[in-house]
Amino acid sequence: MHVALTGLHSFTRDLVELIESLKALNIIPPEKLYMYADALPPHYTMVRCPGRKPITYNQGTVWRCIEYAREIIKWVKKTISQEES
Repeated sequence: MHVALTGLHSFTRDLVELIESLKALNIIPPEKLYMYADALPPHYTMVRCPGRKPITYNQGTVWRCIEYAREIIKWVKKTISQEES
């Protein structure tokens, strides 16, 4: 979304930072997205940074992460479609 709206590639994987950067474009994300974005990095960092302490997963954790990601994606798609129209 950041690239689509600014034409610039942000060199960060920090979801909170990416969401925060949208404020400069007068796009105000819902507060719940910050919580979702803050909860996900430990799970995708494991893939990029082997050797970190493993996270113990259970079904609740997995479904919560999936739901958080879905909510972020849904908001991004909705926001892009509003910006394009």
